[in-house]
Formats: sequence, structure tokens, C-alpha cells
Amino acid sequence: MRNYTFRPLTEADLPLMRRWLQTAHVKVWWPDADKQIALMERDMDSAAIDMRVVSLIDHPFAYIHDHDARAFEMPQYADLPFGARVMATFVGDSDFMGQGHSVGYIEGYIRSLRLKYPMVAVAPGTTDTRTITIYKQAGFMNRRLTTTAEGRLVQVMTHL
Repeated sequence: MRNYTFRPLTEADLPLMRRWLQTAHVKVWWPDADKQIALMERDMDSAAIDMRVVSLIDHPFAYIHDHDARAFEMPQYADLPFGARVMATFVGDSDFMGQGHSVGYIEGYIRSLRLKYPMVAVAPGTTDTRTITIYKQAGFMNRRLTTTAEGRLVQVMTHL
């Protein structure tokens, strides 16, 4: 197991986030970099969401965040139990793709979340088979297919 670190996202990280959000492999699922940066800036000091930069040996390579399932009125999570957390992530540095890092850091992050919360959920797009496979390898199980407020079909997955 590798020693991944998860430090809070700061304003100094926003240029890195913008660079990552503009890469082709991230844009597929996080398409509007300006919107995402604006949301990060708005929520950076909010207790409602925990945003983190993932590093390995002091090299940042991914972004991850989690929040209460009911914090942002996302209908795909409406059936989750009280106290459930929702997580989203992406690998920004393409040099870290295809080497098992995604499963590794997600498992590490989930371990810490599960000490405090009864359930963690994710909702990748149904056509994102790579991400669904990564989440399954990290211990998530399919819960149900549903749509987001924007009408996108997603596979809600939970880690119990």
C-alpha cells in the first residue's frame, strides 16, 4: 500500500486545478473548468464540503472531495441514509493513470471516511465504465441507476 496524503485544497492550488480541469481526460466528465473553479473558490471555506489534493511523495496528482449526501440537493442521493457522504474525484496528472493509483488513493480516503460515516456514495455516468470498474475495485457496490437534476443517467454506488 502506498502512502497517499490528502491535504486541504487552498487558493494556491487553483491554477493547478484549472490546468488539470483543462486536460482531455478530465474534461470528459468535468467539462466546464471555469464553472468548477468558481465552485471550488465559493466552497473552499465551507464546512459543507471537504476538498482535498491527493499527493504521493509530495507530488500532487489528483483531486477528491466529499460532502453530506443532502448538502447540495442532488436527487440521485435522496434515498441514502442520514449521515451518508458523497464523494467525487479525478486524477489530474495523466502520468498517474493506469498504475492502480486511483484504486489506492480511493481506498485510503474511504478508510478515513468510514470511521465517521455509515456510508459513502459515488455516482459515475453509466457510460464511464473505467470509473465504475475503479470504484468496484475500491469496494463500492452498485445501488441503482437514476438521473441527476440535469438529466444525466448515473450509476449510484455505495461503500457500506
